[in-house]
Amino acid sequence: MVLGQTLAQIKMKAVIILSAGHGKRMKSVLSKVLHKVAGKPMLQWVLDAVKILNADQVITVTSPELESHEILKDTDVVVQAVPLGTGDALKLGVQKLKSNIDKVFLLCADTPLLDPKDIKKLEHSKADLTVIGMQLNDLSKSYGRIECNSECHPVAIRETKHNEKVKNISLGNAGVYAFRVEMLKELLPHLKINTESGEIYATDLVELAITKSYKTELVIADEENFLGVNTLVELSQAEKIMQHRIKTRHMLNGVQFMLPETSYVNYDAEIGAGTIIEQGVHIGENVHIAKNAKILGFSYLSNCTIENAASIGPFAHLRGNVVVEEHASIGNFVEVKGSTISKNAKAKHLSYIGDATVGEGANIGAGTITCNYNGFEKFKTHIGKNVMIGANSTLVAPVMISDGAYIAAGSVITEDVGPNNLAISRTQQQEKNAWALSFRAKYSKKLS
Repeated sequence: MVLGQTLAQIKMKAVIILSAGHGKRMKSVLSKVLHKVAGKPMLQWVLDAVKILNADQVITVTSPELESHEILKDTDVVVQAVPLGTGDALKLGVQKLKSNIDKVFLLCADTPLLDPKDIKKLEHSKADLTVIGMQLNDLSKSYGRIECNSECHPVAIRETKHNEKVKNISLGNAGVYAFRVEMLKELLPHLKINTESGEIYATDLVELAITKSYKTELVIADEENFLGVNTLVELSQAEKIMQHRIKTRHMLNGVQFMLPETSYVNYDAEIGAGTIIEQGVHIGENVHIAKNAKILGFSYLSNCTIENAASIGPFAHLRGNVVVEEHASIGNFVEVKGSTISKNAKAKHLSYIGDATVGEGANIGAGTITCNYNGFEKFKTHIGKNVMIGANSTLVAPVMISDGAYIAAGSVITEDVGPNNLAISRTQQQEKNAWALSFRAKYSKKLS
């Protein structure tokens, strides 16, 4: 507190986020604002974007279904039981404001592409009401249009669905505002229900502010940042834009994408410089890739750590707390779950490694499977350093293969194997002389 100021004199700011719409056009059982873009719910993108304001209060106006959702735990929740428009939602939010709030920022929860820098511009405005506008290249879009006076100050916002003539105005309404609370409390009771829609629009506050001689201001920002998502088509558009942003950031930090438009990267991925990512790769949640790794085509990664110079794929699947250490290699059609693959270890072909530790320098032959589940419990397989597992081996957990051991191809291993030992578990080979000749002759006669 500044010396000499009372609590009543301290100016505070709040954010109100509107997230109560049913999102019927999404045709989904999932709430619209919980649909994810790059792995993060749209509402969370907005909550994260407004952190730049360091607001004293964040209020979400939401539907009854989301009232107790974990995503809202750090906000003050207001329920709009019946969605009667943005104006009605804003009224409900204002009722929840703390007593010393002086300025309110209003945003919608279905705009996941928000740039925090645009929101910061609102904070610097000295006007009673500030609107973010965007220059539209396509005048057929359904954004509301901002009418300005000769000094480029907003005087009204017109909805195109109620007034086709305003589509000729190229200044679109982004749906993000800053208000002085004193003005809001005076003007909100004067908002009227739109006779065509039956809703109350927060956009009408601009014209009301002018009639009451309040000052308005316009902030210009890029249209892309305010894409509103109301359908699954628009969700895919937002995903495409966000993927481009994420991969551009990684590429500028030294990550090479062979065909970036074919890959998916989750918002929280960490990828080190010098890493090469081939086409069709899916990098899901909680993936950490160190420097100079190679992620080959059509591999699927989630919840894993890939250390320096490791190689994954092609067509590999890593999931569930996997660690692949330096210079280790996971090859084609290998699935790894809940396991650690140590330095210089290899599993190059057609294997499943689950709930296992694979020691440094070990080699897992093609077709090897760790049998980790008995229908009720999961069990561990421990493979030591420099172990050689022959092709088509089955390791039935719990089992330990000690350092330097060899497992003969085609073995089913149910007991621990000592260090540097050879384990063979298969029936003795038999041969029947000339059996193939009589077999073919039998079928040749049958088919003739």
